[in-house]
Amino acid sequence: MDGLMFYWLFWFGWIITTFFYPRIHPDRLLLSVWILVAITLSTASTVLFDFSISGTGVFILLSIYIWASRLPAKKLLYFMLSSFIIMLTTVCFLLFELFDPIWILIKRDWLLAILTACVAVLLHSDKKQRLLLLLLGMIQGEILYSFILKKYSFSFQVADLYSLDALALAAVLTVGWNTIEMVVSYFEKNLHSIEKEKEKLT
Repeated sequence: MDGLMFYWLFWFGWIITTFFYPRIHPDRLLLSVWILVAITLSTASTVLFDFSISGTGVFILLSIYIWASRLPAKKLLYFMLSSFIIMLTTVCFLLFELFDPIWILIKRDWLLAILTACVAVLLHSDKKQRLLLLLLGMIQGEILYSFILKKYSFSFQVADLYSLDALALAAVLTVGWNTIEMVVSYFEKNLHSIEKEKEKLT
């Protein structure tokens, strides 16, 4: 069933932000509302610049554009450049899948999610921006893919439930990698402080 992975992972994310985040966390309410709106708009769609896009796709694009507009000029430039690379990665994968589907040996959404998540991790060290540029780049990639197909009279809905499965998987993989980095950094700091204490004692 298309969208099952998206709904499951986003609901899981909402449960974490609502019930497990500390009440004093500055982004707790914002993240919970953002996830709920993304889920709610998934069944809606609209026509924008002669291509069809889901309500979730429009919402993610607008919210990330608004957030990115507050970045300093240099950070904004690098953020948009990174999302552009993710966009090219996504559209190249989709075109490759279209013309040579026999080479897609792994399930499509998993392969696309792993590929884009790896590129996002390599491009950016900031954990929050890494996730946002991933979401933005994947949707922009589908928009470009839709424009390419439009020239050949094919229709393609941007950020439909099938595509949102890959997007949700990529987001979870990125969050998982961010968590691993945080755990490793925590242990490194603790081990370093223990070693310093041992040196003082000796």
